Amino acid sequence: MGKKREITDGELNRQYKQYMNNFVSGIRELVNVDDKTQYYIYFILLHECLYNKTTSPVFLEMYKRDDAFYKVDTNGELEDYQIAPHQRKRLIEGLEDLVTGGGRKKFVNILKELEF
Repeated sequence: MGKKREITDGELNRQYKQYMNNFVSGIRELVNVDDKTQYYIYFILLHECLYNKTTSPVFLEMYKRDDAFYKVDTNGELEDYQIAPHQRKRLIEGLEDLVTGGGRKKFVNILKELEF
């Protein structure tokens, strides 16, 4: 197996700038969605902060009594607290794809799917 060629300073700088430009582009896309969608994005990114040794027992009991708290028929679909981890994963994977240069359209489509 041949020795891997060392990356030049110029190539390293070019790749860095490309990744940062793509990252900034993703942030711009996030900032440009409507307010309700931004709130939902914050929720799916930060919802894990709700859970700790103090709050988890309360939330667990509330989820057990789902009907008493939500009184919303979801027609068998997942509740917000159940789907948030899935949506978070999709959003982060989409941004990672965007940063590496292959997923601008995918990221924009993910944001459109999250719109309210």
